[in-house]
Parts: sequence; structure tokens; C-alpha cells
Amino acid sequence: MTKPDDRARRPFRFFECTGLIRPTGKHAQDLSELLSLIRIVDPGVIYHHTHQYFLKAAVEAPEYYNDFAVWAARSLEERALAEKLANLDLYAFSGIEKVRAALTEIVVSYLGENPAPRPARPGDAFYFNDAVTIVAESGFAAESLPAFLEALDRVGTSSVYFHFFEARFRLRRPADDFSIWIEGDLGRPDLARKIRGLDPYQYSLEGLRGRIRSLLRPDPAGGV
Repeated sequence: MTKPDDRARRPFRFFECTGLIRPTGKHAQDLSELLSLIRIVDPGVIYHHTHQYFLKAAVEAPEYYNDFAVWAARSLEERALAEKLANLDLYAFSGIEKVRAALTEIVVSYLGENPAPRPARPGDAFYFNDAVTIVAESGFAAESLPAFLEALDRVGTSSVYFHFFEARFRLRRPADDFSIWIEGDLGRPDLARKIRGLDPYQYSLEGLRGRIRSLLRPDPAGGV
């Protein structure tokens, strides 16, 4: 149980981020070209079109959860393929190469079971981009659970993205930053387990913030 004045061993420092888009010059007009390029583009490109998609969906939960699925639905009008791509459980993969392999498998399987879709219309190709993540101090830090909850309410949604998605998949941390701090510095492994049990791909960033808040909010009986 955490008392309001319980202090963490070290403060949690909130960072915010933004993605600076860097075009690769590569684009696909049809599904076969998309498959060929998924196989060879840099890992950062795969990361950008899957995990960084969530930076675009700060308020509303997206209909599809990555750029590949959105393109399949809107530009190829292949909704069955879009559903398969969107249902990919990105959080279950420990690295980007495994995400690449799963995307490849889905497209190969789809092309093997279905007639080749028509190409995208002119001007509606899939453009492969990379992104450089710019990280900056938010100015908020917390030394206790109440202070953490207060700061979580005040930081931008990019901070939620950075500490939940970027930390784990680009910085190769074993879990999200929030639960690592809550367990290691606040001494609450029970709360850390709750956070790690979240599937962040079910929420918009604002929705994820609200869910984290509800899991950590002290209950009226005096505990959490």
C-alpha cells in the first residue's frame, strides 16, 4: 500500500517527443511491391509505419492500427487484408524484425489465397518513410504516486507514447518506463503488473492515459 507521502528512490522524469518524418524515396503501387519493400526497408521504417502510427491517433482510437492496414483498406479496398494487418498484436513482439516477419507472412499468405488486388490509383501509392524521434524534457517530474498522477494529467500525449511505446521498442527497455519506475523506485510491483497487463493497442493515447490513471488511482479505503 502506498501512502500519499511515500517517496520514490528516484524521481520519474517525464519526456515528450515528436517524430520528424524522413522520406525514403521508396513507394509501392500494388501489394506485390509493398511486400518487396517491407522485406528490405530499414527497421526504423517498419517501426514508423506500425508503432509510430499511434502518435497520429492522440484522441480517437484508430479504425486500423498501422499504416499498412490503412493503405490496404483505403487504397487497395482490400478490407479482409486490412483486418489481418490491423489485428497484428504488435505488443507481443520483442523486436522490429519479428514485426517485419509477421507482416511479410500475412501479405504472402493473402496473395497465395486471393487474386492479386488491383493497383492503387495514381497518386495513392504507399510511400515509405522513416522518422527521427526528437525527445525533450517536459518539465514535469514526480517523486511519489500522487505527484506521478498529477504530472500524468498535465503532460502531452506524446509523453505517454514515448514512455510506453518508444522506450520499449526503440530503446529496447524490458517494459514501459512507467511500470519500471513504479516497481523499481516506488516499490510497488503489484501496480507495475497492472500496467504491464495493459494492451496499449486497444486505446488511443488519451485513452491509454485514462486507463493508467484508473489503475493507479488510490481507492477510498486508503490503498491503491
